[in-house]
Amino acid sequence: MASRSTGRNTSGNKRAVKRPRLLYFFLNDQLHKKLLIDRGNDLLTAWNYSTGRIVKYNYTDTLHHHAKAFTTVQVCTLLNRGRVAIERAIIRGDIEEPPYTYGINEDRRKYKYMWREEDVLAAHKYFTSIGRGRPRKDGLVTSGYDLPTPRELRALMRDEEILYVKQGDQFIPTFRPKVWE
Repeated sequence: MASRSTGRNTSGNKRAVKRPRLLYFFLNDQLHKKLLIDRGNDLLTAWNYSTGRIVKYNYTDTLHHHAKAFTTVQVCTLLNRGRVAIERAIIRGDIEEPPYTYGINEDRRKYKYMWREEDVLAAHKYFTSIGRGRPRKDGLVTSGYDLPTPRELRALMRDEEILYVKQGDQFIPTFRPKVWE
């Protein structure tokens, strides 16, 4: 009976490094979709949505220089906002429209938005500038009490650790710098 590999290093000395999942990614500030990875030739074949062409890159260079692409559902989770609120802000022009995917055929209809880290931070800045509910009589903005801070948002997007320290009844986020191994 053949045993299954769990993807973990069983020697116990060092953990195996997990490669990032490349399905949609940004490279040279352009949205790409992975079509094929040929590790033997160190080649990545992708669809470039900006130019509408198939492009080929060096796979290891792409792993080092790519930027994450976030779906709208992930952005809703990061910002604690509903999909309708985000889409309304895009339609009204309050948030700049992020790059979108389309069907790879003649129609090229919009399929879904893919967000860069800068787009998510711009949306966060917009949602902190508007108030929820009726305007206050004193003119102050009651921005979302459930919005993360910009540092928490960056840490969530980059999969970094967030440590909280309890002071009295409050938990205050503190951040540990990423250790290079």
